[in-house]
Amino acid sequence: MERLLVLGLRLPLPKGDASFWLETITRHLSQRLSLSEKPVFYLVDDIEKAEKILFETYISCILGGVQTDETLSFINALKADELFRHLPVVLFTSSTQKAKLEDIPSADLILDISTPVESIVDYLFPLLRAKEYTDELEKKISTLQDELMNKYLLIDLIKRYIPRTVWERANSFAEEQTIFIPEYEEEVAILYGDIMGFTRMAEHRQPKEVIDLLNEAYSVVTDVVYREGGDIDKFIGDAFLAVHTDPLKAIQLSLEIQDKLQSKPVKFRLGVHYGPVIRGNVGSDLRSDNTLIGDTVNTAARIQGVATPGEVLASEAAVHKAGIVIPREYKREMQFRGKEEPLVVYDVYRFFKESGRLSNPLTNLTVHVPGSSN
Repeated sequence: MERLLVLGLRLPLPKGDASFWLETITRHLSQRLSLSEKPVFYLVDDIEKAEKILFETYISCILGGVQTDETLSFINALKADELFRHLPVVLFTSSTQKAKLEDIPSADLILDISTPVESIVDYLFPLLRAKEYTDELEKKISTLQDELMNKYLLIDLIKRYIPRTVWERANSFAEEQTIFIPEYEEEVAILYGDIMGFTRMAEHRQPKEVIDLLNEAYSVVTDVVYREGGDIDKFIGDAFLAVHTDPLKAIQLSLEIQDKLQSKPVKFRLGVHYGPVIRGNVGSDLRSDNTLIGDTVNTAARIQGVATPGEVLASEAAVHKAGIVIPREYKREMQFRGKEEPLVVYDVYRFFKESGRLSNPLTNLTVHVPGSSN
């Protein structure tokens, strides 16, 4: 508290006496509190004016009279307000009135108006010290709440920019007070998507329009992938890398993505492959990325590279692991540079579209085609 500001409300004294009495109390109380700034007091009889002062000024305490029910109602309503519940309120009355007012819960203290100034100061001092302590505590709590809210918003923002898998593992290791996410290996299905001709598409559009086109397509991708329990490892400009532990689900969601994007201006080439990967840390102590690394990722990217816009090509490994049987006419053998053996892939999107079962790929994929072969 730097300055004492006292509101005198309908005091049971003549106006001239009330002003002198209030000035004397505020001066002595300010000295007792060791405040350097000159105290200020307001002497009012109008309730509306009192409300205006309370909401526009940081009042230290209220010294009021109790001649009318309106005053008591105002004090009761004021102390019921969360904003003013810690504001000290001392009511002054005559000896005959005091007995009737001892049960007023809203008043911190009820004193006879003839109480000596020194005694009034003694009564008010601990009330003001308590208010000062409470104000400081509430200020600290408010600051902590703001900091926590900012951190919560920051965490929520960061979560949008990293894979869910990384976030969940980071959260788990943070609970163990570990600041490092260990590498681990697993077998997963990788879904790699890329927009063919994106450079030419972007060349004739404004940057904002390009971003809007990408986000429209990626909204479909993320909705489908996350709904089916997969994860987006990264967006790479006009490409994305998604992952699912279940190859059947990975093929299902790739078909749904292509189906939902048929009417959109952006068309992905999609490649699906299944195999071992390592989720490892790449970078340095200053900046790291926890990402999927391995031949399975590279192969998925190569598969999408030979697909046409709107196609889904899945490797033989992914198709077999998913338990799908697809006729031979949808099979291709691709020879990739650096690979000793040809890689067998299947045009799964065309297969399900031509077999009339693309409308609900989430249930139709487990149906085997009788008499088919690889």
